[in-house]
Formats: sequence, C-alpha cells, structure tokens
Amino acid sequence: MPRAFLSHSSADKKSYVEMVAKKLGYNTCVYDEFSFEEGMKSAEEIMKGLSRSDLFVLFLSDSALESNWVKNELNTAQELLNTGDMKRILPIIIDKNITYKDNRIPQWLRDEYNLKYVSRPTVAARRITQKLREISWEQHPRLKEKDQIFVGRNNLTKTFEERIDAFDLQTPTCIFASGIRKIGRRTLLKNCLTKSNVVDDSYQPPIITLNSHEGLEDFIIRIYDLGFSGEFNLSDFMTTEIDHKIGIATELIRDIQVAKEILFILDNGCIITPDREINQWFLQILSHLPNQDRVTFGIASSFRLDKKYIRTRNNIFYIEVPELDKVEREGLLKRYSKFEKLELQPDELKFFGDLLNGYPEQVYYAVDLIKDLGIFQAKKDSYLIQEFNTERVNILMNKYDNNQKSKDFLYFLSEFEFVDYDFIFEIVGDEEFYINLLNELLASAICEHLGANKEYIRINDIIRDFVKRNNLSLPKEYKDKLEDHLNNFLSNYQKEEKSAADLLYSMKEALIQGKSIDEKYLIPSQFLKTMTELYDRHKRYGEIVKLADRVLQNEEYMDHRITEEIRYYLCLALARQKDSRFLQEVQKIDGANHDFLFGFFFRITGNYRKAIERLETAIEKRPHFSFAERELVNVYLLIEDFERALTLAKQNYERDKNNPYHIQAYFRCLIAEDKINGNEEKMEELLDNLNKLKTEKAKQMYMRAKAQYLAFHKDDEIGALELADLATKTYSHDIYCWFTKFDICEKYDKIDEMGNILKVLDKMIDKNSSFYSILINLKALYLAKSDQKPEALKLVFSLNNYPENALDKIIKRIESTKIPRMNKRSIKI
Repeated sequence: MPRAFLSHSSADKKSYVEMVAKKLGYNTCVYDEFSFEEGMKSAEEIMKGLSRSDLFVLFLSDSALESNWVKNELNTAQELLNTGDMKRILPIIIDKNITYKDNRIPQWLRDEYNLKYVSRPTVAARRITQKLREISWEQHPRLKEKDQIFVGRNNLTKTFEERIDAFDLQTPTCIFASGIRKIGRRTLLKNCLTKSNVVDDSYQPPIITLNSHEGLEDFIIRIYDLGFSGEFNLSDFMTTEIDHKIGIATELIRDIQVAKEILFILDNGCIITPDREINQWFLQILSHLPNQDRVTFGIASSFRLDKKYIRTRNNIFYIEVPELDKVEREGLLKRYSKFEKLELQPDELKFFGDLLNGYPEQVYYAVDLIKDLGIFQAKKDSYLIQEFNTERVNILMNKYDNNQKSKDFLYFLSEFEFVDYDFIFEIVGDEEFYINLLNELLASAICEHLGANKEYIRINDIIRDFVKRNNLSLPKEYKDKLEDHLNNFLSNYQKEEKSAADLLYSMKEALIQGKSIDEKYLIPSQFLKTMTELYDRHKRYGEIVKLADRVLQNEEYMDHRITEEIRYYLCLALARQKDSRFLQEVQKIDGANHDFLFGFFFRITGNYRKAIERLETAIEKRPHFSFAERELVNVYLLIEDFERALTLAKQNYERDKNNPYHIQAYFRCLIAEDKINGNEEKMEELLDNLNKLKTEKAKQMYMRAKAQYLAFHKDDEIGALELADLATKTYSHDIYCWFTKFDICEKYDKIDEMGNILKVLDKMIDKNSSFYSILINLKALYLAKSDQKPEALKLVFSLNNYPENALDKIIKRIESTKIPRMNKRSIKI
C-alpha cells in the first residue's frame, strides 16, 4: 500500500492533522507522532520520510504558509516529484481564510493543482485514501484533456459574457443551463465561466447530483459531504422546521462562497421541477445568501424553466442548450479525431459528419468506433452511429455482452445514484480487472466523476435506468457483501461520519429490509426512494402503505413536492391492493396526477370505460404525460381496441425504443391491423429490438410476439403453436403467455386446447382481478367456437364496464365466428 507524507504546521496538528493521521492509520502515513523520534523532526528524518512516501499531502493554512519547515518539505517533495521518486502531491486548504489565489502558495502549485478548502478531517482522510488508491493503479492519462475539448456554442457564451459584464445589473448568483441529458450543459457552464474570467481554465468545480425524488435534506447532506464546512448536527430532519433547514443550507453555501468555489449541480427535477418551476426552498436560499454579487451555482437542469419565474430575479441567469448545429458537430468531430490521433481526410470527415445529429456523446462514439474498427469497417457499420441516440443502451451494453463479470459490475454500479471508491473496492476488492474496467468506463463516458475532488463515481443514467427497469439482479457474491456492509453500517453509523453515498444508500436498504434505524438519522427522500423500489422491483405494496403512513406523520416538516410524491406512491399501492382507502387519499392529489391515479385504479378494478375517461383527462391537462399515455395504451389493448391504441403506442415506442413494454404494445397493434402486409419491416424491427434486450422479461415478450408473428402474419401454425407452448411451459405463471396461446389456438380452431387454457386461467384469475373481463371475453369466444353463440353473447353482455364501441366489436366478433364442423357440440362453461 502506498504511503502519504503529511506536511503541516505544528499549529494545525491537534485541531486537524492528528485526526487525519489516526483515520489513515500508522502503516499508511508518515506523520511526526508515528514516524519521528519523540515527535522531533530533523532534515535527515524528513528526507528519509519523504523518500519512503508516494504521496505528499500539504495542509495549507496561514501558519503553514509562514512555516520554513513546510516550505522546505514542499521544495524537497517537488524535487522528488520531478525525478519520479514521489508519485503525487495533494494540497488541501484547511484554513477558510486561505484561497487558491493566495500569493504565498507557489505559482506552480496554483497552476497545476485543484486547491480546495476541506474543513473536516474525516473528509480530508477520504480524499487522501482515494489519492493513495489512484497511485496504486494507473489512471486513464487523458481524461482531463478530453474534458477540456469544447467547440461552438458561441452565441450562448456571448450572451452570458454580456450579462456578466452588464454594469447596471448584479452578477448572477446562479446560472442555469437546461436541456436534454448529454447535450453539453455542464461543459457550456464551465466554458462560459472561463471565457468571462470568472474562473481559470484549470478550475475544477465541486459537483453534486440531485433528482426529482430528492429535496432540501438531500441538498444539505450532499453539500456538507463536500467538506467546505465545519461540523453540523444533521440529525432530526424529519421533525425540523423547513425554515431551519433552509438556514442550515444557507450556512453551508456561505462556506462555499468563503472558499471561493462555484458549486455545480446536475439537476434532474429537484431544483427545476418537472412542472418547470424553481423549488421555493432554493429561491429562499438564494435570497438569504450574504454575497449576492458573485456566481455561486452552475446548474445543469434536465427540465426547462418557465421564464416567468426569473423575469424579476437579477440573481438568476438562464440558458437553454440546444443540440449542436451542423458546423459545431463537424468541428467537434475534427477536434476529437485529432485528440485520438486520427488523421481523417476531408471526405471522411464529411461522410461521418453527415451521420451526426447534435449530441456530443454521439461524436465521441463515432471517433471511438473509427479508432476501434478502422475507416473501412466503420463506414460499413455506420448505421451504429446513426442509431446511437436511440440505441445507446444496447450499443453500450452489447460491448460487455460476452463478459458476465463486466456486466455484473455494471449492475452493481447501477445500485447507487453515486458511490465512493472505498465502497466499490470494499465489495469487489482491489483486483486489477476492476481497476482497468473503471478506467475504461470513465474513458467511454459510461461513468463520470462527482464530488469536490472526483471522489465519487456515477454510472450513466441510461444504463442505470435500463438495469432498474428490467430488474436485472446482482450475483449472490455481491448481495452477500452488500448485506455484510449494511450490518456493519448499522452497528456504527451513529458513531462515525459516513460518506453521503454510503449514508443515503445504506439507510434506504435498511428501510427496505425492515431493519431497526434511529429515526433521527432518516430523511423524507429515503422513505420515498424505498417506496419506489418496493413498488418497481419488489411489488411489496402493503409495506409501501406502512412506510407512507409513517413518514406522512411529519408532513408539516417536509417539502410539499416530496410529500406529493410519497402520497402518489401510496395511492399506487392502494390501487394495486384494490383498497377503498384509495378514494380518500387520491383527493389530496391535484392536477393531472389525480386523474391518472383514478384511471390507473379503474383499470386495475376492471372499469375500462371510466379508466379511459380519466386517462384522457390527465393527458389533456398534461400533454405528453408518458405514464398516462402508456396506461391508456394498456387499457385499449385490454379491450382489444387496437386502432385507438396504435398512435399512442407508436409515440411511446419512438420516445424510448429500448422499453420492452413500449415495443410489445406497438407490436400488438401492428399485428391486429387489417392491412398487415405493410407492417412487416416494422414488426421485424420490433422483434429484433426485443431480442437485443436480452433480459428475462424481454425474452418472455419476444417469445410471445414471435409466436403471434408466426401465426397472424406468416400463417405458420406449427411454428406458432410450438413457440406458444414453449412460452407457457417456460413462463407458466405469466397470464399473457396463456392469452397468447389462446389467441393462436382460436385462429387454428383448437377448441379442446382453448378449453384447457381456460381451466388454467380460471385458477389464475378471480373476480377481483383486472384480467377478469378478459377471461369473460375469452370464455365467450370459446362458447361461440363451440356453437353456443347465445350463451356467448349472454356472457359478453355481463361486461358492464366496457366502452360501448369496444362492446360492439366483441359482439360483432362473436356473431361472425365460424363454427368448425367437428365442434358443433354442446360444451359446458
């Protein structure tokens, strides 16, 4: 294990450095209490200590900058660094009155290093540990150089410069750059600040991330974790007044201002909400800051802001970031290909430039593809570049398709919103394979760094969403180690300061597993995230209700947006349980969500007519409401109104071609169309996309869809029935597999088999099931095929909650059913 030399002034020993040394341990650092005779240092001992160290840690304070000992140690460390005998230098500011611009800090140190104030020894120890780990394995040498490539956006940069230079307006405290993810928002913010001389080229801002399921408490915890503030009591947030929490957040931001830092936030719905508003608690923090005339925040937001919220707020500047235009993307292609030492000819630049459509990440992918495959093969496979934006998840995942160890590691990283290196290597071990894989993931933008000093890793959102949505699971080895970690966390979280990543993840896991936790260490978003995971992955609806009731007791102390989200999941769980309490709780939710939840409830309870009415109202109130549109497609498919489902199903698919539910819904609509011949190419595309996903759910959907394709398009009776039979054997508990087999059996007049399927479905579907109406419909078709149309129509007329047009279609279908000659016999249902 590499060792760190701790260079400091004696004035800082007891108050700071000694705590760092104890945290690091005797074998990890050279420190006077550990390493020098009776605490006395000499030039010879210092030289000996430096010569057996790999990392020189310089604790910068007013007294350290005046200390000759410290100056001599630094000069010696620089000489050793130049000769290669010292691997790295890590300067840490521990005095809040010192900034990176202090003239007493040598110019070479100011130019080459990211000097940050770190108030707490525990945070400093974490950063030193991370640097020691970096020394023990080779980092990708050109990540920083790649990060500094910037092309275009001249109009946006000029607009920002004009705003900064306006004498009649205060300098904005907060800059927002909004746009879709991976469009270059953060890079634009950094470039604007550099071009306007707000920061130097070498400046690396501290970065945190927030999402729509997080609130003020998460904001506080993440900022505190950066280490710019002294110790705060961050407990009892569940029963602390919002105004008091805003006061804590303001104090933490003041410390960031004192440290002359600019906080970057990757915001996915927390600060600018999905409703295009700025969260009120954030506006209050801005108004309470003492220094209103300096840039303090750079926020890359996924959601656009309704500009009425900033017309009278001079402390906010807002930019919308569009896709790169043609000139900009060609310029980036040229710059990045040169960075990768590819000498592309003008005709080659034009060929690949014409494939691009505005995403910086697509440009990087194109160059990486050329580098990996060569010009000739990259041209042959140019469709990969064209499809990159819609097929990103498949392209990125397919790279590791034949390497289960790498895929397992990706699944592991997807468990966390962000995770520190200590946590990662505690679970997977310091094996060289994972070190090299992490470097590769960072270099290819599948992962990125966060934190004040890149101490956290965060996986690409599209990979994380894919893993979560498809419920891909970790191997037992990882699960066991995570369980051990959780037990260790629960035994000491009240005594030790934990990283934000560990705290937020482990508390959520403890809630999921029903472990005992001291309530004062919990925050509302942990309840909300636990509820979403219990709903999406575990289907434990009763526990969601209990958690919601528990957290909503403290509703008065919570951000109303988080409260609404918690109540939203409470209503979903109650609807799933068909609990009449739903009708009471849903009244506390307004707007489009109110109607969506009613539509969902009516679909679950089999009232399709009312479900359609409510879902259509939700979409009227909120156009492009994706959850409501998907749910409406579900209802149309349940009543076999494929014509009305088609437009919405196509829309949903075009938005997200990697969602197996969207693929399947669109496919069912195409299969049901009368003029089926014109859909062959699209149906094969959908089947191919399902097959590419390679998740268990997608495999099941593919099997059903392929059986339908063989039966209703290819008229391959044997192939269709074989595949349908395989689906019901492989996924015997899946109702949809039995529905698919029934449809195919009906087409080919397999009356006896239809009856057998109905016996299976009778055991799976009771009168309270949302599938009960479908079962009645299938029984009616069976009776009609069995020459019992009056009995079939009697069953159909019992479907009270069907829309009239859907009922008419079923009746016509029953009346037009042809009875096979061999089946004209009385059959009892």
